[in-house]
Amino acid sequence: MTPQASPRHFLLSLVTLCALALGSVSGLAQSPPNLTHVDNVNNAGNATLYWDVFVQQGTEEFVQNEIKVFDLDQNPLGTQWHIISSEIVNGNLVLPTGWVMPSFLYDANQLAHCFIGVQITVDNGLQSVSDSSPFLCSIHVSIDEGATPGTVDLEWNSPYALSGEAAGGDFQIERLSELTQDWELVDTQPDSPMGGTYTDNPGPCAQVLIYRIRQLASNGTDMHESNRADLVIGVAGGETPEVSHVDVDNGLAHVYWDFEPEPETLGYIVYKCLDSGGGAIVADVADPNTFDLLIPASNASAEAESYQVAAYDCVDDDGTPNPAGAGDCVRTVFMTADQIPCTDRAQLAWLPPVGMAGGVAEYIPQYREDGGPWISVDTLGGSFLSVVHEGASLTAQVEYRVLALGGEFDEAASNIVEVSFEYPDAPQSPVLKRVSVLDRTRVELVLATDPLAEEVSLYEFQRWSELDSSWIPLVPRYPSSLGFPVSHVDVERNTDEFAYRYRAVAFNNCDAAVAESQAAETMLLRAFQSTTPGLFENSLIWTPYGGFANGLDRYEVIRKQSNEDNVIGEPLATIDAVSENYEDDVEDEFDSPGIFCYQVLALEIPDSNEVLQGAASNWVCLTEEPVMWIPSAFTPNGDELNDWFPWAPGEANVGFLGERQGENPNFRMTILTRWGTKVFESTSIDEPWNGRVDGRLVANDVYVVKVEYLDGAGAWRNQLVYLTVLAGQ
Repeated sequence: MTPQASPRHFLLSLVTLCALALGSVSGLAQSPPNLTHVDNVNNAGNATLYWDVFVQQGTEEFVQNEIKVFDLDQNPLGTQWHIISSEIVNGNLVLPTGWVMPSFLYDANQLAHCFIGVQITVDNGLQSVSDSSPFLCSIHVSIDEGATPGTVDLEWNSPYALSGEAAGGDFQIERLSELTQDWELVDTQPDSPMGGTYTDNPGPCAQVLIYRIRQLASNGTDMHESNRADLVIGVAGGETPEVSHVDVDNGLAHVYWDFEPEPETLGYIVYKCLDSGGGAIVADVADPNTFDLLIPASNASAEAESYQVAAYDCVDDDGTPNPAGAGDCVRTVFMTADQIPCTDRAQLAWLPPVGMAGGVAEYIPQYREDGGPWISVDTLGGSFLSVVHEGASLTAQVEYRVLALGGEFDEAASNIVEVSFEYPDAPQSPVLKRVSVLDRTRVELVLATDPLAEEVSLYEFQRWSELDSSWIPLVPRYPSSLGFPVSHVDVERNTDEFAYRYRAVAFNNCDAAVAESQAAETMLLRAFQSTTPGLFENSLIWTPYGGFANGLDRYEVIRKQSNEDNVIGEPLATIDAVSENYEDDVEDEFDSPGIFCYQVLALEIPDSNEVLQGAASNWVCLTEEPVMWIPSAFTPNGDELNDWFPWAPGEANVGFLGERQGENPNFRMTILTRWGTKVFESTSIDEPWNGRVDGRLVANDVYVVKVEYLDGAGAWRNQLVYLTVLAGQ
């Protein structure tokens, strides 16, 4: 496999993530990733692939792993390679050892997924890609009813189906116990690259059977784990009970159902329907002539709940009823009610009783004050799901509910909601945590709000206008309570030329300004090059940052040798809080492209939780004039002295030369006779002229040399030199 053509990046600093672009170079990494096992196949179809952590050999360093997914016939599942890079966790570099495949691309519940991986490394600046790893597959188990009633047939593949090895431990066949919800070992089968099959006989009663396959991986430590395969088997008599409606009685769900029991009917199982699918058993009604139940563990006063009922006429050997299928889920009417801020009105809204027999014909919203009789607000059609109640008492205890009248004359009451009519309290003053430059046109604002404020306030950021000496509101306003932070990005600014001052104001729900933050101003960074010949020094000055609540701790100067936005800089210097300038001597960077971009970070004194806030200035870039010495004469006479122009191969006398732009050169040299005839041309500083044309020395004469070269910002510079050639000297 050949290396990828796109640049790779790796981490260089624990303080700041720094990336250096590496060109692709032919070669192979020392080893591919060692894929170990696949597990964690969940309901969404995600599976997790694991491999051994990268072990450095010599000076080889890790860049990233890349994973590609296939089916068991080695057909690609998608076209892309998935890139898994290292991370910084708590200041430490953590190399990857696994990957969770995304469920929007793959579904390990539908079929087995087989993986190969390559490892990208860099060695002495040269990037290379390993051979592909051997295939490793997820175990996919399928389930069907067996030929004999009460049995099920299982079939699964081996993780090593494509590598052809019987490299793991025995296959472990496990079934989920409906009683304990624990996995129980059913049987084991010897490992085979062909996978395996198994017929299980779980018993005569109707039941939901869930199986999985596990296998010890070839490393003797990790476990492969398949998807979960489920099937309902067995036979149960009678019709399915149908829930007519679910009432809410003193905060508890009261379930009503219709059913004509058969002579063999023993009772009912009541399920609470789950949002994730399926249901949780909440009651066993052992009387087949009972058709309603108050649910003691219900939380219908705080959330909508749905219930379904199944009849049973079979009991397992352990005494557990084994019901037939349940009917549809039916939901309670769930109401919410809130004061419309700063008024005596309440906004009532409710979720409909989905599944109620005959649908909903009418809704009757009601209220009562201080525990008195219920008073109807209105009678609404079955399509209405909200209403506004006007004229509520601001001093009494006001409660609301809604009655749903069904098409089959059932009545379901909702939960009861108490509304306290209050004027909102004011939060503590918010704190601007940082006002930070994002780029040339955007400023990021981050605000800390009152952690004890239970009421929602609206926070408005404002920018100071020097033109009319006023604060300009920025839109939108942001709601927050309980200390949730608020952030905003101010766009269409000119951060390279101006500093911007901000504050934040809190408004309550009555649109009154009740709290204000401190003001904070962005840092404006300026940079200048030394005008002294031969002195390669860049001077930085910036406006102070005074917006931290805890005070300024220090400044960090960041530098990068690229003007690309996606390149991250490196820490250069730490500056005391009382200083706003720095001198950067770049003479030692003579071999660099000569572009130097700077940013200043202001760091706050850490709070009691050791949380460190920082604000960034704008970026400023300076480009050094490339240094290139071109002689005016040379003597290509073979005496190994001054035989090449303008320098010998590999001995280019250049500095601050810009990098090549893709396939385009960063250097061009053209040599012409005095009559304009081209005798030599080069596009590389490592390809000088030896004074020959077609193998023969040119005549002694004066030639015109045009030299063009890129600076670090990508601009062409040039020199014109009159060259005296003394071939016979």
